[in-house]
This record gives sequence, C-alpha cells and structure tokens, in this order.
Amino acid sequence: MSLVIAYKRGDTVYMGTDTRVIVNDNKKNELCESNFKIQKMENGMLVGITAERIERQTLFAYPEIFTLDKKGQLTRKHIVKEIIPRLLAVLEEEDLLQQEKDEYPYMRAKILLAYKDVLYEICSTFTIIRYETYQALGRTAEYVAATLANTKDTDDVNERIVKALDVAAKNSYLVGAPYLLIDTKSQEYQWIKGKN
Repeated sequence: MSLVIAYKRGDTVYMGTDTRVIVNDNKKNELCESNFKIQKMENGMLVGITAERIERQTLFAYPEIFTLDKKGQLTRKHIVKEIIPRLLAVLEEEDLLQQEKDEYPYMRAKILLAYKDVLYEICSTFTIIRYETYQALGRTAEYVAATLANTKDTDDVNERIVKALDVAAKNSYLVGAPYLLIDTKSQEYQWIKGKN
C-alpha cells in the first residue's frame, strides 16, 4: 500500500507521497518517475493512487482515463460520465476488479484527482468525494489527519505534508522517505529527504 496526501490552499492543490514499496518483505524505494505514486498528466491533472504496485502501474499505463471535460475542467459530472466508465473498462480488461457474490464490483485502489484548485477522491467503490481542505489515502491516513489538525493553517503547506509523512513513517513500516512533493501550479516534482 501507499500513502498519498493532498492539501488544497487557495488556487492550488499540493500533493505528497512516500516512495516506499514492500516486495517480498523487503523495503524498497520507487525513485523512477514512471513508478511514482503521483503522476502528472499532460492535461495538467495530478493523479495519486494508493494500491498494490501492479494496479497502480496498470492504471497509470492508461493516461486516457484521466481526462478533463470539453471546457477543460474537472467536474463531478465528468468523473461520473467519462472517467469512471474508462476506469471500469481498464480494470475489467486487466482482471483487476474485485467482486464478492451479489455485490457490486470494486477496486483495491483509491484515487485522488487534482486539477488547479479542485480535489476529488474516487473511492474503491467508485464513490466520488470532493474535498475543500485535505485528504490522505493509505493505511496511515489517520496519522496524517491528526498531524495536519495539529499544525497551523498558516504554516507552509509542503512543510505540513512532510511533517505528516514523517509521523506516518514513524508509525508504519509501509511508509518511508524520501518523499515526493508536487502541486497543481508548478507541476514540478520536489524530493524531500525526510527524517527516517
């Protein structure tokens, strides 16, 4: 699993993630851009995915899933009518949909979509949630929420995200530095060493 954090302030969404992956009980770091847990799309959208490595890499291999509407916006309606059907088609084609008897299909992945000042989550059940402040996805999300709640709104956003990542890393071997930061305005990746 992974940890992806998104924090909206003003006209920008800031995102951060760790680089740790666990392979056969070995800790490794994904330091190659094609394997980052947050990808920047050509249309300016940032997509963060928490999932097993195969699911994340498969979804990122289909950038045509993550589109904007005809007006160049990311809206709930567009996500429902365009992004989710494409997402379902890829997951079904790649045999990555999960389904229990008499239940609706679901994915193991959770997805954060950020574009300019808009932040959405696509939950594993394909429910859509729009956030006006912040959201964290992953097994250590509760540590992130507690850390962000105990920092000041006026503090630097990236410093708050790094602090939350450090706390999560101290509480779970699944999260580890170095960290990767990016935002919807600059669209530039930044490496942060972290404390662990």
